[in-house]
Amino acid sequence: ENMSYRLLSQRWASSFVAKAASQRTYTVTISRRFASKSDALKFDDLMSKAYAQISENHRHELGPWGIMTHHTLSHAKDLESPSILDLATGPGEPAKSIAMALPHAEVFATDVSEDMIATANENLGHLKNAKCVLADAEDLSVFGSESMDVVTCCYGYMFPSDKAAALSEAYRVLKPGGILVATTWDHLDMMHLNRDVMRDITGEEPKPPPLNPMSLSEEGLFRKIVEDAGFAEVTQTTSTYPFNYGSCKDFQFTIGMLLLRNEIDEMAKEDEHVWKRAHESFWSNVGSYSTVDENGDLIISKNTFRLTVAKKG
Repeated sequence: ENMSYRLLSQRWASSFVAKAASQRTYTVTISRRFASKSDALKFDDLMSKAYAQISENHRHELGPWGIMTHHTLSHAKDLESPSILDLATGPGEPAKSIAMALPHAEVFATDVSEDMIATANENLGHLKNAKCVLADAEDLSVFGSESMDVVTCCYGYMFPSDKAAALSEAYRVLKPGGILVATTWDHLDMMHLNRDVMRDITGEEPKPPPLNPMSLSEEGLFRKIVEDAGFAEVTQTTSTYPFNYGSCKDFQFTIGMLLLRNEIDEMAKEDEHVWKRAHESFWSNVGSYSTVDENGDLIISKNTFRLTVAKKG
């Protein structure tokens, strides 16, 4: 039997449709975490919903959204009318959390995807101090130089083709004394699981995916790019938090294969059984990286990000 990805996704969708029925649907890009047009990757409506659901894990007390909001609040709370720029905002976080914590601030939620900006508008539309703007992290010309007090970017800087340009643009738009608050991935167990699956189905050690969340995980790499852009007083800390993949096995497989989907779909043109082998490999290996809680939810615990806070002199 050809265990196709779309078939599994459709089976998961039947359990998701009740929750999604009242929501406006989009065919969106995965630029929820991609900051530049060069890396915008189209995902269908089903996958965008799956990604949005799993990203809610970022609200965990050890996750990035609350921690980034805290650092932004600490810097901007005593400023008269602070301006905050959130890059790669996707559906609007951490922009929404920041806007709610700083009602006297003006918060710009930006993304390279028109569809994600539409989603962000729905989520932030009731906030008078938040505005959604289409913008590319590598070209922030829509914003003036020295116009922002804080620039935030949650899981976005791993993806631009020209990372140095993206950081230089953040530096340009910040006022002197303004800060950058950014998160990048240091460790994701799901990436190791993806490697295991690709090794099993190809028989070879796989190369990193074209869109690699771990592209800035090398010790000191992101710090150097930040410092080369002109930033000073760079501090970095790490935090580890769990991802809950729910109890639906079809959903677990769907989200677990998110980054491999296009690659395996291409392989499926020549090998109709490749998705079946991927399915078998996923369930053979996932236990090495996960536990199941008392509710039957699959928990992958080792997700570590690096928080970088830097100042423009």
